[in-house]
Amino acid sequence: MSYYFLAASLPMLSIGEPPAIGTPEFLSRCEGQLSKSEYNALFAVVHGDDCDHAFAAAWRDRDRQIRNALVRVRAAARGRDAAPHLRDYKGFDVRSEATVDDMASRANPLETELAIDGLRWSILDELAGKDMFSLNAIMAYGLKLRLAERWAAMDEQAGRDKLEEIVLGQMASIHF
Repeated sequence: MSYYFLAASLPMLSIGEPPAIGTPEFLSRCEGQLSKSEYNALFAVVHGDDCDHAFAAAWRDRDRQIRNALVRVRAAARGRDAAPHLRDYKGFDVRSEATVDDMASRANPLETELAIDGLRWSILDELAGKDMFSLNAIMAYGLKLRLAERWAAMDEQAGRDKLEEIVLGQMASIHF
C-alpha cells in the first residue's frame, strides 16, 4: 500500500538540524492514515519495542550488529570480554562492521557518534526501499526522526554538566 499524501506532507530531516515536527506529531499524523495494525507496528518501531513486522526485524538486526561491533571495539580497548554483552541477530553486513571499526578509532567521541548515526541513517534509507510512499519508508522516517531529535537535543553545556557530575561522583568514591 502507498501513502502518497502522508509521505509528501512530512518535512525533510537531517542529522544536526532540529526537525520541524516531533515524534508525537508524526505519530498523530500517521494514526489516521495507517491501518490499526500498521500504526501499531510503526509505534513499536519508533519506540524500540518488539514487533513482528519485517521492517522492524530487519532494523533490529542491523542495529544490533552495529551495537555488537561497538561492544567488541570498546571491550577490546579495555581488555575485557565482549561476549556477555553481545546480542543475537540475523544476517551480516560487512560495511557496518568496517564502518564501526573505523569510526570507533576516532579521537573525538562526538565525531564517532555522529558517524555511527550516519551509518544508521544510510541503513534506514536502504531498508526504506525505492518506494518513498511505502510503509517501510514511513517507518524509516520515524526512526530518522528519532535520530534527528536526539541530535537536536544535544547541548554543549548540558554535556559539560553531566561530565562534571560523573567525574565528581567518581572522585567522591576514591578513598585517599
